[in-house]
Amino acid sequence: MIDRATARAAVLAGFPLVNDHPDVAGVLRRPDLLAELGPALAAPYADADVSVVCAPEARGPILGALVAVELGAGLVLVRKDDRNHPGADRRVVSSPTWRGASESFQTRSWDIEPADRVLVVDDWVTTGSSLRAVRSLVLDAGARYVGASVLVRKADDETIDDLAVEWLVHFDEIVGR
Repeated sequence: MIDRATARAAVLAGFPLVNDHPDVAGVLRRPDLLAELGPALAAPYADADVSVVCAPEARGPILGALVAVELGAGLVLVRKDDRNHPGADRRVVSSPTWRGASESFQTRSWDIEPADRVLVVDDWVTTGSSLRAVRSLVLDAGARYVGASVLVRKADDETIDDLAVEWLVHFDEIVGR
């Protein structure tokens, strides 16, 4: 795996701002930064024996695929309820997001098995509502929730601790450059 500190410095230095707001799509657009993300987000869980990465929409599946490849794990898409997901038979509604509204997520019961050790990967954590919803799906399946890995942290310490979140860069570091 690559050196996480080097990857973190590169992502932080190259993280674009659009209207003074961090632009994750701009990070994904840059091949040099994209190449750093999977290894950097996977590094804290290299020895956690992760069998499945669960990734909630919208950008979670992009980052989740990179992390799953790095960890040699499978990928489970957690789709928003208004999206086509053939066979979806498990649903969960999140607590209010940073926008103030709840979101419904769906997955398939056979995608997460009781023997799985699951890492959740997403682009941001602010309120933790999406990560908590996915953790609920994992635990309801009888699987083990290992933790979460996100690109940007904007959440408070209580949320980070509750969800066992590892993060690459802090929102304040990006906007404070």
